[in-house]
Amino acid sequence: MASRKNLKKVIAFVVDELATEAFFASYDAAGNTEEWVSLFNRIFGLNSEYVARINHVEPGMPAKKYFNALCDSFNADAKALHDEILTLAKA
Repeated sequence: MASRKNLKKVIAFVVDELATEAFFASYDAAGNTEEWVSLFNRIFGLNSEYVARINHVEPGMPAKKYFNALCDSFNADAKALHDEILTLAKA
């Protein structure tokens, strides 16, 4: 990790890509609109949650360990949302 600023930019980029993919998938899908709205809320909430976690590091935890765990957690959440996009697009 080079800096917090770069990490925030990467998170914003991934969230934007997820939102774009979800938008185009929802446009073609004939699924329930409430499910898509809920998915969009979680996608944009992901950005808020992780930026807040970057700004407020847990006290007593080494920074490198904290940010590695944060990146791993973000990747897992982003992957889960991507899988959900694919699932809703097929429905």
